Amino acid sequence: MNKVLFFIQKIQKIIKNPFFLSVLTGIILFLCFPKFHFYFLIWIAFVPLFLIVITEQNSSKVSLYFFISGWVFHSLTLNWLITNMFWVGGPAFIGYQCLSAGLSILWAIYGYCFSKFGKNISVILKVYTSGLLWVGMEWIQGHALTGFGWCNLGYSQGPDIYFSQLVTIGSVPFLSFFIITVNMFISFTILDKQGKWKYLFHAVIIILLVHFMGFFLFANTKIQKENDIHIAIVQPCFPQEMKFDPIWYEDMVRWTIQYTNSLIENKNVQVVFWPEALIMSDYQNKEILSLIQNFTREKSLHLITGTTRMDSEGNDYNSCIWVNTEGKVINFYDKVHLAPFGEYLPLSQFLPFLRSILPYDVSAGKEQKVFTINEQLVVGPLICFEVLFPNMAYKLRKQGANLIAVLTNLSWFGATNALNQELEICRMRAIETRLPIIHCTNTGISGLFTPSGTFFPSNTVIGKNQTFVFEPMSNYPEIGVRLRSGGIYKVPQPSNYVLPFNPDFISLFLSLSGLIIYILLLLQKKKNFK
Repeated sequence: MNKVLFFIQKIQKIIKNPFFLSVLTGIILFLCFPKFHFYFLIWIAFVPLFLIVITEQNSSKVSLYFFISGWVFHSLTLNWLITNMFWVGGPAFIGYQCLSAGLSILWAIYGYCFSKFGKNISVILKVYTSGLLWVGMEWIQGHALTGFGWCNLGYSQGPDIYFSQLVTIGSVPFLSFFIITVNMFISFTILDKQGKWKYLFHAVIIILLVHFMGFFLFANTKIQKENDIHIAIVQPCFPQEMKFDPIWYEDMVRWTIQYTNSLIENKNVQVVFWPEALIMSDYQNKEILSLIQNFTREKSLHLITGTTRMDSEGNDYNSCIWVNTEGKVINFYDKVHLAPFGEYLPLSQFLPFLRSILPYDVSAGKEQKVFTINEQLVVGPLICFEVLFPNMAYKLRKQGANLIAVLTNLSWFGATNALNQELEICRMRAIETRLPIIHCTNTGISGLFTPSGTFFPSNTVIGKNQTFVFEPMSNYPEIGVRLRSGGIYKVPQPSNYVLPFNPDFISLFLSLSGLIIYILLLLQKKKNFK
């Protein structure tokens, strides 16, 4: 009996340990994201952390606890970056941990600011101001340096189709405002015996309000009609090792044509999409260009495909091209926002030893473009990492795009959670812009998002001379990760129910508002202290 009591006391001591609670918050947040995707846990994920930092007086400790939670969360959520060790060795792990720590430092700064509120400030004002400051922290993550908002809390909420509709008002950090405030009100409900019902009321009202607003926004996207345009998405599923070997360059194009023919046989398709880096040599290579031209002319369709492009000055671009029904390359788009450490090496002139990670840089494109296929279809291309940036997607809509095409190659990351996470990021871009978005990947999960964020995955397995549809796909799109697959879709029309300005500006406005309120509160606190 004494041993049992001793064991219980030990467990209670561990549970109350602030380091344990900090780690626990990081783990729960990780579980909210794909692959586990227990997204509903987001409403209580921060409670263990807030239970210790709300009562902690030492600012350094509060900052440390936030850092620990952030480091655990980012390390687990971005674990797919470890796969880069297969390609470049140990430095990839160092880079992965530096990124996780760098993002967590912003959490630590937030924690330090949170600890400076003081006791005399109204709890209600403290909670809502803290929520606005969190929006600012995530906005900085998404924009500072090259920007990396991959782990913004709102990206976990795609399956909550009503709540996620709010990104059309204020982009993804806007969702995080409500997440943080609810978590904090629940924590105050537990800690403050006198005002617990008031704080619980705020938490419940916020959850009900955001879902009611989301229901209204979702209802305004259901009246969409469809264009009389059919598109095909092809997921060829080539291993990354093949892409490094020039002997396969022509064969990969030839086989993809065969797969496409198998998919679209006896189908009315106007446009075909192939993924990023399907053509590994310069597309102007005579043998490869001839294959593409003959294919589009024979099938009388348009082709948009990822490719490498070399210019007359020897610059090497990660691009996509549009080939029309007559076999002419009408236009190209060079990737504007390159992936750091994947396509270019930051600070390489100061840290030349980092060249062991990336031997050479890809050149960045100069401008975003749209491809006007016809009066009914204007395609705005994004290549891989660019889907992470709401400003780029919004700019394509402003340029006249009524369909965004995300061309990507995720074969670097095997079957890791990177596949599902990028898909959820893509979903948020569809809701923000109220445009349909196709997600066309070499390996992973391909398909189409409607303007409301509903996803229709590719569910047709394609081979050299055969195709067959497999089910269930809509509920479990992950089963298509390792398959050579495709899909044919009728393109939905964009929604007209969209803000006349970039919703990312709302997040910026909220961030600045929170900063101003915070500074005024600190000045008031200082004045009262004197």
